[in-house]
Amino acid sequence: MPVNKKILISTAGILSALLLLTMVAFSPAHAASSPNVSLERDLYSEMEFWAAEGLIQSQLNSIRPFAGSEVGNQLVAALDKCNAMKTPSATCKRIQQHYASLFKAELDEARFPDHMNNTFIKPVETFSLSYKYLDGDFSIYNKEGIQYSEGQNAMIQLQSQARLWRVFSFFIQPMVIYNQHTGFHSIQPNPKPSVAPPNGWSDNESSSIDVRLHKGYGKLTLYNVELLVGRDSLWWGPAYHGALLMSNNAHPFDMIKLSNPEPVLLPWLFSYLGPVQFNLIFSELKDDRQNNQLENPFLYGGRLGLKPHPCLELGASHLVLFSGEGRRSLSFTDVINILYGNENRDNQKTDSNQEFALDAALTLPNMKKYLFLADGLKLYVEWGGEDTGLPPDRRAYVTGLALYKLFGLERTALHVEYARMSPSSVPGSWYNHGSYPMYYRGSVFGHHAGSDADDLFIEWSQDFEKIFYKLGFDRERSGIQTRDDTQTQNQYFGEVGYRLNDHSDIKLSYAYEKVDNADYVKDESQSNHYVGFEATFSF
Repeated sequence: MPVNKKILISTAGILSALLLLTMVAFSPAHAASSPNVSLERDLYSEMEFWAAEGLIQSQLNSIRPFAGSEVGNQLVAALDKCNAMKTPSATCKRIQQHYASLFKAELDEARFPDHMNNTFIKPVETFSLSYKYLDGDFSIYNKEGIQYSEGQNAMIQLQSQARLWRVFSFFIQPMVIYNQHTGFHSIQPNPKPSVAPPNGWSDNESSSIDVRLHKGYGKLTLYNVELLVGRDSLWWGPAYHGALLMSNNAHPFDMIKLSNPEPVLLPWLFSYLGPVQFNLIFSELKDDRQNNQLENPFLYGGRLGLKPHPCLELGASHLVLFSGEGRRSLSFTDVINILYGNENRDNQKTDSNQEFALDAALTLPNMKKYLFLADGLKLYVEWGGEDTGLPPDRRAYVTGLALYKLFGLERTALHVEYARMSPSSVPGSWYNHGSYPMYYRGSVFGHHAGSDADDLFIEWSQDFEKIFYKLGFDRERSGIQTRDDTQTQNQYFGEVGYRLNDHSDIKLSYAYEKVDNADYVKDESQSNHYVGFEATFSF
């Protein structure tokens, strides 16, 4: 091994060990183990409002999901500012009347750490019923790989959690899913082994019922370092609609995750970095692979986030897919070279598929006197490289903005986001690889648009005391540079919801999708429809 590479690897190992030791040494002694708040909960979009109004400042929103203990910390910060207002805003009223009650246990533990319950069980945290009707091959994404077919679909799910002896916590999310047909999205055989499979469906029209443990894990938490073993979803990056490396588009991974659940302030000069948080994950992807794609590959990932200013969040993410059947005889040195090397090793046992991304998010609250149209502003970008080069080449990006409280209207938000995964050098490189395509159970676990694609997303939302709604548009183009006829999908969607009380709501949604040059066939078009209903109860 070259001397400079040895130095690089040794330095990376030393820095990782020092970071972990620092997390322990400077962690809050009262931190107790707590399950994560699932990505599908509306808390995450709500916390964007909190940040846009300057109610919270220390959260790292680009590393999700949040542990319950961190949600409690942010609630304390938000409520303290809300309670100090002479006239609380609509967002403050929502926090005081809803979230302070919904997360009362987490809030109380953050305020009174010496009086927490060391052991508890909550048999039902949330319970939901949903129905979806698809007319045509409608595209479904960012739903944790849940499979829907053309026709009628229904789902029942609940979430449960528990804590044992303060240091262990547990979470399960069982589901029962009914599909009228088995023409599932996102599981059709991959016709090109070097290309991540597109969303698709079969012609089999028999109905099915699937009973599954969708997510479930146990945690061991010591001080502010936790070890999670089990199945969960992740989101890395500041974007609202999609992420380059890790989103909730694919089925949750069975993984081992090491992280610090609450951001920590490092000592000495490193305190200028602000709150710091990390994730390290390791998983074996046990799904069906096609042709030359290696079965049961290993997935390694790392994420580091920091906040040098209350308005500025920075992050870096790294994913490596490697090993698999026939390539298990790897030494420790081989593994280190794979994870932290920067060379192509095609058809060798140290071959891999790697992605790297840097991101930044700037959130500016109380901007009405400068922006006129809005009171809060968020700008963000995620820039990524695929495989080789210094810096890594074959680049992709996601960029966007969010405006809050537009035109003086409380609880309004406008999101505009654009993503492009079609580098000019090698257009089809993102997510694709002859042995290691970046997908799990048929779905890309980065941006749903996939390889050689771009995506434009616009959404307007407004929330009243009882009623809330959103309207939006999503245009996805695929085969931009690699196909003679680019496929274009235009989706128009709307959703309206009603809160029955502070712990339950119902939602009705509709979407229309027009596909031009469907399956890259010139002038071939499709029109698809989607109708959905969901009732959610929180306890």
